[in-house]
Amino acid sequence: MPLVRRIDTIFVPAPDTRQAARWYARLFGMTKVFESDGYIGLRFEEEDRGETAITLYPTEEIDREAHYAFNFATDNANALHEQLTEDGREVTAIEISGRMRYFDFRDISGNWVNVCET
Repeated sequence: MPLVRRIDTIFVPAPDTRQAARWYARLFGMTKVFESDGYIGLRFEEEDRGETAITLYPTEEIDREAHYAFNFATDNANALHEQLTEDGREVTAIEISGRMRYFDFRDISGNWVNVCET
């Protein structure tokens, strides 16, 4: 039996964790699972959307040159790209590599997030 059974959470910096939590809930349907000392954990309610959570943690500033820490899988890169653009996010063009389509965007805090459609 392995000693580790899954990746539980990915830590995402946010100057305003409450604002970021509301944004992730609104755009991606994530639900708050805990809040403590400025840290806010979010997870998808539906089991088929994965178990890994994100934990927003308070920070004074965002490293805008940092590599994205995680990505979202989607079945419709075009629709998600359009939704993020309409939300006013900085969004890169959709790229194609073999069967994969992908793009990056900045979340409400300025972190890069990647999106892949396969």
